[in-house]
Amino acid sequence: MEFHPAVAVSLGVSAAVALLGPVVLALLAWRRLHTRWLAWLAGAGTFFVFQLVLRVPWVAALSAALGPTLKGSTALSTAYIVFLSFTAGLFEETGRWVAYRFVWKDRAAKNALMLGLGHGGFESMVLVGLSIAGSLFLYVALSHGVELPIPEAALGELEKQLSALTPLNALAGGVERLSAMAMHAGCSLLVFQVFRRGQLRWLWLSMGVHTTMNIVGVLLAKHAGVWISEGTMALFAAAAIAWTVRLLRADPEPPPAQAG
Repeated sequence: MEFHPAVAVSLGVSAAVALLGPVVLALLAWRRLHTRWLAWLAGAGTFFVFQLVLRVPWVAALSAALGPTLKGSTALSTAYIVFLSFTAGLFEETGRWVAYRFVWKDRAAKNALMLGLGHGGFESMVLVGLSIAGSLFLYVALSHGVELPIPEAALGELEKQLSALTPLNALAGGVERLSAMAMHAGCSLLVFQVFRRGQLRWLWLSMGVHTTMNIVGVLLAKHAGVWISEGTMALFAAAAIAWTVRLLRADPEPPPAQAG
């Protein structure tokens, strides 16, 4: 497998964005808005419990069981993407609601933002950053002839995937994480409105936004190309950022803490 330095650099940039970006964003929020780090940890814990513990295990088992069937049907594979997107929105947004209801009683919008940064940041570092960093290691190792304890069949498929990388496409993972973290911040503040405004419809809205972003992003990447998908996700992210900034400006001080 031929080594291309530009591809390695792009993978390194994507890994840095996914691994270090969440820390940088949290530090900026802490310094400029005087947010609380416990809110970040509450968000990270929410993602860990509701995604990694309660959702990922059965989704992985189901995907493995349905794999051969899904490969043979475009309609079924599309329906499965919709199903996975819905369950992601259902579990993660419900998790935020549970966190606000039972764990995080501070009703300051700035700390709701920090909770969202923790939720999205933990996902970025654990599920994406480590994966991209692993891909970078494998790319450099395999292109330099390093022997790795990988089965031959899997090794051939891995080399095929890594050889197909271009410098531009290798950046996609980092770009995607920027949009995803903006979405998590926006959705965190949507669910926050359940407790600030006393209306459960904000929870359904956050689920709908989360589900829609996932469906659109995955289907566009699959049928229109990764950069069409990322461009569309950037529009969602811009809307999420605008919503976040507007809410923070309109709600600088919290009311007394309440149970929700």
